[in-house]
Amino acid sequence: MAASYEPLHEEDGVSVEAQPSSKGTCVTVQANGKTMSAEYSELTGQLCLRHDGVLVQEWFPPHSWFAIASVAGASRWGTQPSAEDLHALIRNELLARRSD
Repeated sequence: MAASYEPLHEEDGVSVEAQPSSKGTCVTVQANGKTMSAEYSELTGQLCLRHDGVLVQEWFPPHSWFAIASVAGASRWGTQPSAEDLHALIRNELLARRSD
């Protein structure tokens, strides 16, 4: 079941979709004709970041936890990040890529 929510303080034309499942969470952001997604497996702790469907980054614990914690702020995510936590990771990656 997919759930959409409107992120706060985002530019017009940005679409965010969260797809929770029994195995983990996936968040996809579409902006300016580009797509970036973050997929987190609760079973393994694996975190994958895809840009236009291509795997650009893959982390395993504890590195996946560090990646999320570095952008999640005061979130109490533990080892199960929320859609908002994954959205923060994508937003951070998009900002980093914009400055490259």
